Amino acid sequence: MRHKRLISIALMVAVWALLDAPVFAQEIGNATRGWKLAVRTCAGCHWVRHAGKSGSLRAPTLSAIANTKGMSAMALNVALLTSHRSMPNIMLDAQERADVIAFILTENRLAHPFVLMPVLHRPVELADKSGH
Repeated sequence: MRHKRLISIALMVAVWALLDAPVFAQEIGNATRGWKLAVRTCAGCHWVRHAGKSGSLRAPTLSAIANTKGMSAMALNVALLTSHRSMPNIMLDAQERADVIAFILTENRLAHPFVLMPVLHRPVELADKSGH
């Protein structure tokens, strides 16, 4: 009975994510803004490149997540919309999700093995009040 409930919930989340996909596809992610947001919201648990602090040993690095076989923007969007037992429920709007996803996907070296990934330069002000 518990499995049926979990499967039903997973299917509802998947359908909801697919219905939300056209809206998400229109959002253009900015990897630099995504990096800033990842430093503020993710780096406490996940290692973020050039963040100056390390995450937890229990949480995968954002690079490891990006390099997971089959990882895509849609998969990351669903993951960010789904609560996890060991992950805090971080509420990001569609543009923030698109920005974080754009940054995470710059860490994907499997999709572009012969292309050097862009280096994101650390801004002087890590977290400005405007969010940019």
